[in-house]
Amino acid sequence: MKKTLAIMAVLVFGMGMISCEADTSVEDTEALFETLDTDATDGDVTESEERDGGS
Repeated sequence: MKKTLAIMAVLVFGMGMISCEADTSVEDTEALFETLDTDATDGDVTESEERDGGS
């Protein structure tokens, strides 16, 4: 009985994962990535410097 219950639970969870589909379209997802594709800075330019002195 426990095995049957475990198998049924796995099947129910599996069907739940398969039956879910995204509510957004590809265009919505691409638009989201375009808005997130900005620099994570406040606009200030910083000079990069060598850490080990180069030698």
